[in-house]
Amino acid sequence: MSTLRAEHSDGIHQETPAANPTRFERKFYLPSSKIPFARHLLVHCCPRDRQYPEGIVNSVYYDTSNLEFFCDSVDGNYIRNKVRIRWYDGPQQKCETTPVYLELKSKNGYAGSKQRKMHLVPSGQLNNGEMQNGIIDYTTLRQGLAQFDYFPRKCLQPMILISYNRLRFEDMLTGSRVSLDWNIRSILVSPQLNRQEGSLLMRGGVIEIKGQSTNIPPPLQSIRHLGTDWSRYSKYAACMESQLETPGSVGRFWPSGRVEEF
Repeated sequence: MSTLRAEHSDGIHQETPAANPTRFERKFYLPSSKIPFARHLLVHCCPRDRQYPEGIVNSVYYDTSNLEFFCDSVDGNYIRNKVRIRWYDGPQQKCETTPVYLELKSKNGYAGSKQRKMHLVPSGQLNNGEMQNGIIDYTTLRQGLAQFDYFPRKCLQPMILISYNRLRFEDMLTGSRVSLDWNIRSILVSPQLNRQEGSLLMRGGVIEIKGQSTNIPPPLQSIRHLGTDWSRYSKYAACMESQLETPGSVGRFWPSGRVEEF
Protein backbone atom coordinates (compact mmCIF):
# COMPACT_ATOMS: atom_id res chain seq x y z
CA MET A 1 0.00 0.00 0.00
CA SER A 2 1.38 3.38 -0.95
CA THR A 3 2.09 5.65 2.02
CA LEU A 4 2.72 9.32 2.58
CA ARG A 5 4.45 10.97 5.46
CA ALA A 6 1.84 12.65 7.60
CA GLU A 7 1.88 16.41 7.96
CA HIS A 8 3.84 16.97 11.16
CA SER A 9 5.80 20.17 10.97
CA ASP A 10 6.89 19.72 7.33
CA GLY A 11 5.32 16.30 7.05
CA ILE A 12 8.67 14.57 7.59
CA HIS A 13 7.67 12.40 10.53
CA GLN A 14 5.67 9.17 10.73
CA GLU A 15 4.47 7.16 7.74
CA THR A 16 0.68 6.90 7.41
CA PRO A 17 -1.71 5.81 4.64
CA ALA A 18 -2.15 8.41 1.91
CA ALA A 19 -4.65 11.09 2.85
CA ASN A 20 -5.57 14.56 1.69
CA PRO A 21 -6.78 16.58 4.70
CA THR A 22 -7.91 20.17 4.26
CA ARG A 23 -5.74 22.72 6.01
CA PHE A 24 -5.28 26.46 6.15
CA GLU A 25 -1.94 28.20 5.72
CA ARG A 26 -1.42 31.69 7.06
CA LYS A 27 1.80 33.41 5.97
CA PHE A 28 3.32 36.56 7.44
CA TYR A 29 6.17 38.22 5.56
CA LEU A 30 8.97 39.70 7.70
CA PRO A 31 11.64 42.22 6.72
CA SER A 32 15.17 41.06 7.53
CA SER A 33 15.44 43.40 10.50
CA LYS A 34 12.56 41.63 12.29
CA ILE A 35 13.69 38.03 11.90
CA PRO A 36 15.64 37.95 15.23
CA PHE A 37 12.64 39.40 17.10
CA ALA A 38 10.33 36.90 15.39
CA ARG A 39 12.55 34.04 16.49
CA HIS A 40 12.53 35.39 20.06
CA LEU A 41 8.74 35.63 20.10
CA LEU A 42 8.15 32.15 18.69
CA VAL A 43 10.57 30.53 21.11
CA HIS A 44 8.57 32.02 23.99
CA CYS A 45 5.13 31.32 22.47
CA CYS A 46 5.47 27.72 21.34
CA PRO A 47 7.58 24.67 22.15
CA ARG A 48 10.08 23.65 19.52
CA ASP A 49 9.30 20.62 17.42
CA ARG A 50 10.73 17.70 19.37
CA GLN A 51 12.06 15.63 16.46
CA TYR A 52 12.96 18.20 13.81
CA PRO A 53 13.41 21.60 15.50
CA GLU A 54 15.43 23.09 12.65
CA GLY A 55 17.01 22.32 9.32
CA ILE A 56 17.38 23.28 5.67
CA VAL A 57 14.52 22.72 3.24
CA ASN A 58 15.20 22.23 -0.48
CA SER A 59 12.50 22.20 -3.16
CA VAL A 60 12.58 21.93 -6.94
CA TYR A 61 9.36 23.38 -8.36
CA TYR A 62 7.88 22.08 -11.60
CA ASP A 63 5.80 24.09 -14.06
CA THR A 64 4.59 24.10 -17.66
CA SER A 65 6.66 25.71 -20.41
CA ASN A 66 4.50 28.85 -20.20
CA LEU A 67 4.64 28.92 -16.37
CA GLU A 68 0.94 28.31 -15.70
CA PHE A 69 1.45 27.49 -12.01
CA PHE A 70 3.53 30.64 -11.54
CA CYS A 71 0.91 32.82 -13.23
CA ASP A 72 -1.89 31.26 -11.16
CA SER A 73 0.05 32.09 -7.99
CA VAL A 74 0.89 35.66 -9.01
CA ASP A 75 -2.72 36.32 -10.09
CA GLY A 76 -4.10 34.81 -6.89
CA ASN A 77 -6.41 32.47 -8.78
CA TYR A 78 -8.97 30.76 -6.56
CA ILE A 79 -7.94 27.26 -7.64
CA ARG A 80 -4.24 26.63 -8.13
CA ASN A 81 -1.67 23.84 -7.81
CA LYS A 82 2.03 23.43 -7.21
CA VAL A 83 4.16 20.40 -7.98
CA ARG A 84 7.55 20.07 -6.36
CA ILE A 85 10.17 17.61 -5.15
CA ARG A 86 11.44 18.32 -1.64
CA TRP A 87 14.27 17.00 0.49
CA TYR A 88 15.95 17.95 3.75
CA ASP A 89 19.60 18.45 4.58
CA GLY A 90 20.89 16.09 7.22
CA PRO A 91 23.14 13.07 7.85
CA GLN A 92 21.44 11.15 5.02
CA GLN A 93 23.12 13.47 2.51
CA LYS A 94 26.35 11.54 3.11
CA CYS A 95 24.72 8.30 1.92
CA GLU A 96 24.53 6.95 -1.60
CA THR A 97 20.77 7.56 -1.72
CA THR A 98 18.58 10.34 -0.29
CA PRO A 99 14.83 10.31 0.36
CA VAL A 100 12.96 12.94 -1.65
CA TYR A 101 9.24 13.69 -1.61
CA LEU A 102 7.04 14.29 -4.63
CA GLU A 103 4.42 16.79 -3.42
CA LEU A 104 1.22 18.18 -4.83
CA LYS A 105 -0.09 21.31 -3.11
CA SER A 106 -3.63 22.30 -4.05
CA LYS A 107 -5.46 25.49 -3.10
CA ASN A 108 -9.19 26.19 -3.24
CA GLY A 109 -9.49 29.72 -1.94
CA TYR A 110 -7.99 29.83 1.54
CA ALA A 111 -8.34 26.08 2.04
CA GLY A 112 -5.60 23.82 0.81
CA SER A 113 -4.14 20.35 0.96
CA LYS A 114 -0.80 18.67 0.46
CA GLN A 115 -0.13 15.15 -0.73
CA ARG A 116 3.29 13.57 -0.85
CA LYS A 117 5.09 10.37 -1.66
CA MET A 118 8.66 9.38 -0.85
CA HIS A 119 11.22 8.20 -3.40
CA LEU A 120 14.86 7.22 -2.91
CA VAL A 121 17.25 8.75 -5.45
CA PRO A 122 21.04 8.72 -5.87
CA SER A 123 22.39 11.62 -3.84
CA GLY A 124 24.38 12.86 -6.84
CA GLN A 125 21.13 13.74 -8.60
CA LEU A 126 20.61 16.53 -6.08
CA ASN A 127 23.51 18.52 -7.50
CA ASN A 128 22.42 21.68 -9.32
CA GLY A 129 23.84 20.53 -12.63
CA GLU A 130 21.80 17.31 -12.60
CA MET A 131 18.38 18.86 -11.91
CA GLN A 132 17.40 20.10 -15.35
CA ASN A 133 16.44 16.55 -16.37
CA GLY A 134 14.38 16.02 -13.23
CA ILE A 135 15.25 14.39 -9.93
CA ILE A 136 12.91 11.50 -10.72
CA ASP A 137 12.10 10.36 -14.24
CA TYR A 138 9.02 11.82 -15.87
CA THR A 139 7.08 8.54 -15.97
CA THR A 140 7.51 8.17 -12.21
CA LEU A 141 6.48 11.79 -11.74
CA ARG A 142 3.28 11.30 -13.76
CA GLN A 143 2.46 8.06 -11.98
CA GLY A 144 2.95 9.71 -8.60
CA LEU A 145 0.65 12.60 -9.49
CA ALA A 146 -1.93 10.14 -10.81
CA GLN A 147 -1.98 8.51 -7.38
CA PHE A 148 -3.01 11.94 -6.07
CA ASP A 149 -5.81 12.00 -8.69
CA TYR A 150 -4.03 14.81 -10.50
CA PHE A 151 -3.46 14.63 -14.25
CA PRO A 152 -1.69 17.71 -15.66
CA ARG A 153 -2.82 18.69 -19.15
CA LYS A 154 0.66 19.78 -20.20
CA CYS A 155 4.17 18.47 -19.71
CA LEU A 156 5.83 19.58 -16.48
CA GLN A 157 9.51 20.34 -16.13
CA PRO A 158 11.79 21.41 -13.26
CA MET A 159 12.09 25.20 -13.17
CA ILE A 160 13.73 26.47 -10.00
CA LEU A 161 15.49 25.23 -6.87
CA ILE A 162 14.58 27.07 -3.66
CA SER A 163 16.38 26.45 -0.36
CA TYR A 164 15.96 28.06 3.04
CA ASN A 165 16.54 27.68 6.77
CA ARG A 166 13.54 26.63 8.84
CA LEU A 167 12.77 26.60 12.57
CA ARG A 168 9.77 24.46 13.53
CA PHE A 169 7.34 24.89 16.41
CA GLU A 170 4.01 23.47 17.52
CA ASP A 171 1.03 25.18 19.14
CA MET A 172 -0.02 22.70 21.82
CA LEU A 173 -3.51 24.19 22.17
CA THR A 174 -4.64 23.78 18.56
CA GLY A 175 -2.05 21.39 17.12
CA SER A 176 -1.10 23.99 14.49
CA ARG A 177 2.37 23.70 13.01
CA VAL A 178 4.41 26.89 13.02
CA SER A 179 7.63 27.66 11.16
CA LEU A 180 10.02 30.54 10.66
CA ASP A 181 11.83 30.54 7.30
CA TRP A 182 14.69 32.80 6.23
CA ASN A 183 17.84 32.83 4.10
CA ILE A 184 15.63 32.04 1.10
CA ARG A 185 17.82 31.35 -1.93
CA SER A 186 16.92 30.31 -5.45
CA ILE A 187 18.57 29.24 -8.66
CA LEU A 188 16.99 28.47 -12.02
CA VAL A 189 17.45 24.89 -13.20
CA SER A 190 15.44 25.06 -16.46
CA PRO A 191 17.68 25.49 -19.53
CA GLN A 192 15.01 27.58 -21.27
CA LEU A 193 14.98 30.11 -18.40
CA ASN A 194 18.51 29.94 -17.05
CA ARG A 195 20.45 33.19 -17.46
CA GLN A 196 23.66 31.66 -16.14
CA GLU A 197 23.29 33.58 -12.89
CA GLY A 198 24.20 32.15 -9.54
CA SER A 199 21.99 31.80 -6.51
CA LEU A 200 19.83 34.82 -5.60
CA LEU A 201 18.98 35.67 -1.99
CA MET A 202 15.45 36.86 -1.26
CA ARG A 203 15.53 39.45 1.51
CA GLY A 204 13.39 38.88 4.59
CA GLY A 205 11.63 35.81 5.92
CA VAL A 206 8.20 34.38 6.57
CA ILE A 207 6.22 32.90 9.45
CA GLU A 208 3.87 30.10 8.41
CA ILE A 209 1.01 28.76 10.52
CA LYS A 210 -0.65 25.55 9.28
CA GLY A 211 -3.77 24.20 10.91
CA GLN A 212 -7.48 23.52 10.72
CA SER A 213 -8.64 27.12 11.18
CA THR A 214 -7.96 30.54 9.68
CA ASN A 215 -7.76 32.04 13.17
CA ILE A 216 -4.37 32.72 14.73
CA PRO A 217 -3.97 30.43 17.77
CA PRO A 218 -4.17 32.40 21.07
CA PRO A 219 -0.52 31.75 22.09
CA LEU A 220 0.60 33.27 18.77
CA GLN A 221 -1.35 36.52 19.02
CA SER A 222 1.88 38.25 20.05
CA ILE A 223 3.22 38.03 16.49
CA ARG A 224 1.07 41.09 15.84
CA HIS A 225 3.83 43.01 17.61
CA LEU A 226 5.97 42.32 14.54
CA GLY A 227 3.81 44.74 12.56
CA THR A 228 3.26 42.22 9.79
CA ASP A 229 0.08 41.08 8.10
CA TRP A 230 -1.41 37.89 6.68
CA SER A 231 -0.46 37.72 3.03
CA ARG A 232 -0.55 35.42 0.00
CA TYR A 233 3.24 35.20 0.14
CA SER A 234 4.54 32.37 -2.02
CA LYS A 235 8.22 31.45 -2.05
CA TYR A 236 7.82 30.01 -5.53
CA ALA A 237 6.14 33.10 -6.96
CA ALA A 238 8.48 35.53 -5.16
CA CYS A 239 11.65 33.72 -6.20
CA MET A 240 10.51 33.23 -9.81
CA GLU A 241 9.63 36.93 -10.05
CA SER A 242 13.09 37.76 -8.74
CA GLN A 243 14.80 35.45 -11.22
CA LEU A 244 12.77 36.74 -14.17
CA GLU A 245 13.39 40.42 -13.40
CA THR A 246 16.05 42.29 -15.32
CA PRO A 247 19.36 42.10 -13.45
CA GLY A 248 19.92 45.31 -11.47
CA SER A 249 16.21 46.10 -11.14
CA VAL A 250 15.17 47.97 -8.00
CA GLY A 251 13.38 45.68 -5.58
CA ARG A 252 14.52 42.51 -7.32
CA PHE A 253 15.50 40.89 -4.03
CA TRP A 254 12.23 41.56 -2.21
CA PRO A 255 8.73 40.18 -2.78
CA SER A 256 6.50 42.46 -4.83
CA GLY A 257 5.56 45.57 -2.84
CA ARG A 258 7.87 44.67 0.07
CA VAL A 259 11.01 46.74 -0.52
CA GLU A 260 12.73 47.50 2.78
CA GLU A 261 14.06 50.87 3.80
CA PHE A 262 17.57 51.17 5.22
